[in-house]
Amino acid sequence: MPENQRFYLRARQTEKEYLVAICDAELLGETICDGDLELYVSERFFGGELVIQDKCIEEMLKATSLNIIGQSIVNLAIKHRIINEQSVMWIDCPEHGKVGHAMLLR
Repeated sequence: MPENQRFYLRARQTEKEYLVAICDAELLGETICDGDLELYVSERFFGGELVIQDKCIEEMLKATSLNIIGQSIVNLAIKHRIINEQSVMWIDCPEHGKVGHAMLLR
């Protein structure tokens, strides 16, 4: 993965939780389809700051609630042992290829 790979990141601090949502930049506003499954990568939910992987790693490590979608961000989270590969739902999308989705609660 190139160091300059871009992601959209939205983070929100509540009284007790730090919520982080990240998607591969090219997926924002897209619908991921696999058979009957349709998953919309909402700008309202995922759209925030456009960042590079170092910022994503930092925010994923701090998150108490994490929601990520995209092959690159999921592979980055696996590489840094933030999520376990077995917890990933892989979606075979004709338009976008293999897309990973994972959620983490701590």
